[in-house]
Amino acid sequence: MKKTSIMHLFTAAKNASPFDVNMAFDAGYEKIISYTDVTLNEIVALTQDAIFSRSPSGLKQQALFFGGRDIQVALEMQKQARSAMFKPFECHTFSDPSGAFTTAAAMLAKVDFYLQKSGSGLGQEKVAIFGASGTVGSTAALIAARQGSTVLMVAHAGLESMQTYVDKLSANYDVKLQVVDGSTEAAKIAVLNEATVALCATPAGIRVLELAQLAKSSTLKVVADVNAVPPSGIEGVDTFSNGGFIEGTQVAGFGALAIGQLKYVTQNKLLEQMLQSESPMHIDYHQAYEYACAHVE
Repeated sequence: MKKTSIMHLFTAAKNASPFDVNMAFDAGYEKIISYTDVTLNEIVALTQDAIFSRSPSGLKQQALFFGGRDIQVALEMQKQARSAMFKPFECHTFSDPSGAFTTAAAMLAKVDFYLQKSGSGLGQEKVAIFGASGTVGSTAALIAARQGSTVLMVAHAGLESMQTYVDKLSANYDVKLQVVDGSTEAAKIAVLNEATVALCATPAGIRVLELAQLAKSSTLKVVADVNAVPPSGIEGVDTFSNGGFIEGTQVAGFGALAIGQLKYVTQNKLLEQMLQSESPMHIDYHQAYEYACAHVE
């Protein structure tokens, strides 16, 4: 008899994400159970409770999902869970805190696809990230750095605090990231005159970059904004922008809904693949980016 498919959703936050619950249902999981305020030292015991209560065949229809609002906590939870498994007691794992992994993957896949049409690619570009300490911004930095980009982490409220955060991120994930000042109008223009790509992953409804600032850049090729709440994070980039030039510039723009469509497909299809796979799948931002690149258009 076919086993019921189960998604165990773990988060260190107060609430589980309704978005992730909906995505799991839409992908075919029949039961989704959330566990909130979970700490790292609880993951091994929770994982073993989940895997020892099912046969190996039943575990093919079971997944552990790690959400929350901290990418490093989610990745460490996934790591702890995998360390608690052994053959034949293994199930799928998927980390995507605040949807950051699939969102950043989709954003960078869109940008890279655009750049490749002109003979370039992320590995040859200098990428400035506004909102760099957030979940999407941090993930975008990791992905871009892994692709060979020079990554500029733009500090809005202070270089020292951003440097401390970036040092930890760089050490934990073995990437090179640079901190630059973006706290003033002049500082932003200086960043935009160095970068060839600008990504906006700041809180919703906050305008970060103006058309006048973009127009003063002699280097920018493409910008992307994941903010779907008006006003857009980048002036001239509406939610449906999908690679067309921003009015009055030669800079291409990608908006939140164009990125979000690929993000949705990426998360949905990876969830479906876990249900269909005969062997355990373990998904984080690496696999999300690979899938998004393979299906971008």
